[in-house]
Amino acid sequence: MLIDTHAHLNSFEDLKSVLNDSSEFKVREIISISTDLISSERNIEIANAFENVFSCVGIHPCDIERFKLEDLDRIEQLGGNQKNKAIGEIGLDFFYNKDNAVQQLNFFDSQIEIAEKLHVPFVIHSRESYKELIDFLRGRKPRTEYVVHCYTGDKEIAKSLLNMGSYISFTGIITFKKSDELREVVDYIPQDRIMVETDSPYLSPEPERGKKNFPKNLIYIVKCVSQIKKRSFLEIANQLRDNSVTFFKL
Repeated sequence: MLIDTHAHLNSFEDLKSVLNDSSEFKVREIISISTDLISSERNIEIANAFENVFSCVGIHPCDIERFKLEDLDRIEQLGGNQKNKAIGEIGLDFFYNKDNAVQQLNFFDSQIEIAEKLHVPFVIHSRESYKELIDFLRGRKPRTEYVVHCYTGDKEIAKSLLNMGSYISFTGIITFKKSDELREVVDYIPQDRIMVETDSPYLSPEPERGKKNFPKNLIYIVKCVSQIKKRSFLEIANQLRDNSVTFFKL
């Protein structure tokens, strides 16, 4: 019944085992996200090999230094695959480097253009860049839907994103003991604009924190959302599934 909307299956070796374990923990479909050309090509292969796996292709802002804008022609080609459901993850990351902000914005803009051309949504990575992200999106006015993945901002930032029509996705960070403020944001987000993800193999939720993350751990994140929203697990699970199916056109 659950959909992991953001996992990096290209990082796993024994995919059959990962997918079997996921199914046992109610995770029926997985969106495998890319960060560069190699992972994009690999995720297309994985999606074509497994019926319940879909892909997103794109170049992550931290990886753009290794590529040229012309390389996005290949992203567009891969994006046309019938199992590819979005462009991502793309966006802005000023945590390590802001000197290449213009280059990041150029890659971001060009990949949004690909998403618009292919009539698919896009998945946003934003770290230490929420203000710049909001300013950019307000000015650009994308003609296709988008989700901000692994959200860690506050309510005001979330409000701005929601007002622009964004979906907002949460990871296992919401289960951490010190994430009270982020859980308040989860409570604030309307139920029809929220999605969940593992971002596996990273960011394992409690009680698996500190270990390698797997899509099967999505169940802990959904349980946390249901507790925050004071709704039954089944109600929240069905709502999250509906949101994901709508967004990715599954």
